[in-house]
Amino acid sequence: MKTVKRVAYVERGKGKGNFSCFAPEPIGTFGLAGYGKTAREAMADIRLTVQEYKEMEAGEGREFPDVDFDFRLDVGSFFDYYPIDVTAFAKYIGMNASVLRQYIASLREPRESQVMKIREGIKLFASDLAHGLPLEQPAV
Repeated sequence: MKTVKRVAYVERGKGKGNFSCFAPEPIGTFGLAGYGKTAREAMADIRLTVQEYKEMEAGEGREFPDVDFDFRLDVGSFFDYYPIDVTAFAKYIGMNASVLRQYIASLREPRESQVMKIREGIKLFASDLAHGLPLEQPAV
């Protein structure tokens, strides 16, 4: 069975529990989208969409390919997917926590420079974790 790759964007809409996931490039005439109350649910739903298309096409004697998604998260879906303390992260990257919360809740759209600051902060955090700090036992 053939596998195709697709970029899929996960976005948080305004309000609680309003996430969507979509691949801008269709497969044939089939659009790929998913929705959920969390980023993970929206990602699972787009995978379910693929399964439903596979079943539908199999019923017609045709094949629908497997899809390997390359997920891209917006600020709100990133902090939903990874339950990081927003206040601590904002302090870590030198950003106002209240402003970051507004970006996360889709109440305010970040400028590109702010998105870059968040991206660089995530890279720095990942690098710090990759270098590993020894965690062996509680402090005495």
